[in-house]
Amino acid sequence: MGGMVVSPFIHAVAVFLATAFAAEVEPIARVTALAPAALATRPEVTVRGTVIHVDSLLHELIVEDDSGGVVVDLGAEASESAAVIAVGADVEITGLIRPGEFAPILSAFRLESHGQRTLSPPRRCDSEAFFAGSDHGRLVAVEGIVQQAWHDGDRVLLELETAGRLFSAEIPAAVVAAGVPGPDLQSLVDAVVVVAGPVQTVSNTRGETLRPWVIVDRAEWFTVVSGRVTFAHTAVPLESIGSFRPSFVGGHRIQTFGTVIHAVPGRLLHLQNGHHGVTVRIGAEAEGVDEPFLPGDQVEVAGFIDRSGHVASIRSAAVRKFGHGGAPPPLTVTPESILRVNASSAAGDIQAEPGDYEGCLVRTQGQLIQAQPTVSGGVFVLRSAGTIVNVEADSASFAFLASTAPGALLEVTGVAAIDWGVSLESPAGGSPERLRLMVRSADDLRILKTPSWWTPARLLVGLVATAMILTTALGWVVLLRRQLATQQRLLAAEMRSRRDAAVEFEATLRERTRLAANLHDTLQQTIGGIGYQLDACLTGGGNASDETKRHVDVARRMVSYAATEVQGAVWAMRSLSLGGKSLGEALRDLVVRVGEGRDAKITVGVEGAFGDLPEFVAGNLLLIGQEAVHNALRHGAPKVIELALVDDRGEGRIHLRVTDNGRGFVVGKQRGASEGHFGLQGMRERTERLGGTFTITSRPGEGTVVEATVARRDYDGQIEGQPEPVRRAPTPRT
Repeated sequence: MGGMVVSPFIHAVAVFLATAFAAEVEPIARVTALAPAALATRPEVTVRGTVIHVDSLLHELIVEDDSGGVVVDLGAEASESAAVIAVGADVEITGLIRPGEFAPILSAFRLESHGQRTLSPPRRCDSEAFFAGSDHGRLVAVEGIVQQAWHDGDRVLLELETAGRLFSAEIPAAVVAAGVPGPDLQSLVDAVVVVAGPVQTVSNTRGETLRPWVIVDRAEWFTVVSGRVTFAHTAVPLESIGSFRPSFVGGHRIQTFGTVIHAVPGRLLHLQNGHHGVTVRIGAEAEGVDEPFLPGDQVEVAGFIDRSGHVASIRSAAVRKFGHGGAPPPLTVTPESILRVNASSAAGDIQAEPGDYEGCLVRTQGQLIQAQPTVSGGVFVLRSAGTIVNVEADSASFAFLASTAPGALLEVTGVAAIDWGVSLESPAGGSPERLRLMVRSADDLRILKTPSWWTPARLLVGLVATAMILTTALGWVVLLRRQLATQQRLLAAEMRSRRDAAVEFEATLRERTRLAANLHDTLQQTIGGIGYQLDACLTGGGNASDETKRHVDVARRMVSYAATEVQGAVWAMRSLSLGGKSLGEALRDLVVRVGEGRDAKITVGVEGAFGDLPEFVAGNLLLIGQEAVHNALRHGAPKVIELALVDDRGEGRIHLRVTDNGRGFVVGKQRGASEGHFGLQGMRERTERLGGTFTITSRPGEGTVVEATVARRDYDGQIEGQPEPVRRAPTPRT
């Protein structure tokens, strides 16, 4: 098939339809002026303008129309079309407009070229609009004085001044090489040039303009108007670099000289002449940038005045050494005097005399308040006659005094700087607030006097610690007195209880002896007489019947049994006293007597001598043991009874344990004193009177364990030696 022939009519219709349904083209200024809320929605827009810059690396264009300019970010859809786009192209772009770092950016997804245009000459900018960022994306021409120039790859970067403010420009190195009137870039410094090109804006993280940036793409956009030669001017005295001069020199550099008091290699110098000091910042590729400078060097400086601080300084300077003298001695002055001189000058609208000391090497003394480390070193805070001074030091110098205790008296030498407070009411624009000293090395720091160990803080700590110790001691004494009083009360109560136990034991012993005597003299003799009469009846009753004889014989045997029981009771009452025997020996005698004629096997285990045990303590324990054995025999029907007696000298206690394997009982349900059974209650009371503990453990069918533990006391001997008198009734005799 051959080629298709399109009629003129069909072509006209196609052009009409494309025009009718095309998006409306808007002025660039209207698009970039959209409110932030509208930009956040990323609306679709269409603009048409002339390409004034192509960045193939970033895939960006800068497009300008009669109203304004915009940066275009080429998306994937538009990048192929953009490959053939060049500066001067007439393009129509559709995309989404969105917020950028400083000004809105158009993200393109359709780009259509309508051929090439001849670029209009760059327009002369208005300085206010230029520095406000209003010319962002526009093609402008700016005349300025070059203050710095340096290479950055295949580009040359310039820092320029116009209307007293700084802006930057980037130019291809080949363009600069063709237009520089000297052998190197430093021929451009202090030259008047015109740069033209699209404007970009350097901004901060808030989207605020910092400075304009002109992109110079063509040789005709860079012109050197006039050049200057370094160190060709008449030198200005160091103290007069920012002073009044009838003739206006614009933004050109000035030439001055002075003596070096401090140098940071390749970066800055501090120069001084009498009571005037100036900071000089060396240009990136200026003359003398690599030359080492020492305190005492006499140098000549050519640079630009920097009025951004409270005092004028010099920036982008070329430096040349022409001699060396002695290092200027530091000015000995107090911080209070420096601040007073500057305050008087600010208040009186006069120059400070003999000088303001700003940038001068001064020496002063002060008391160290604190040392605070920083990223670059540290700061020492001094107090000098009521004035606070911040001493700034590098890492090595800070380490020299970092461990010095607050309160030390220091002598400091350093370059002075004054912090000024802003005030619109003051002719000087403010008032001096604080003095700073920048030390050059550790040699500028000297300890004159170390602080007393008794600092106010330590004294306060000592007083607080002493007060706490005294308070604690007083509280401890009060607590001890209370504990002592409590222990005294407990001891007195225990002594009374043990004395009562001794008195009761003595009274019990006497009463038992009296009862034994009465039983022997009355009941035992009476029973014996009855038995004698019954024996006589049996002997003389030959005519009695057998029944009568049998009853008399039973009565005689009953009387004999009663006589034996009474005799045993009398013997037990009379045998209670230890009679010079130890408690262990008395227990063994008790077991022999009680166990005679019994089926139960009774054993005694003794640990200790018990020879020094007071008799009232031993007697009460003997009574407890006797009662426990009798209870077991009467109520438990045991086969084995074991007595264990232990004298624990380490704890100062005596343990008595009586164990049987009898029938046992439920503790708490046994018959007590209300039912005529006093055994358990008596044992418990005797133990408690001696200040001891009494326990009984039993279960039906598992036997019974009786335990009594009493303490040895040193005062038991005194209690035993001086018992309280016991009143008793006279023993009746029959």
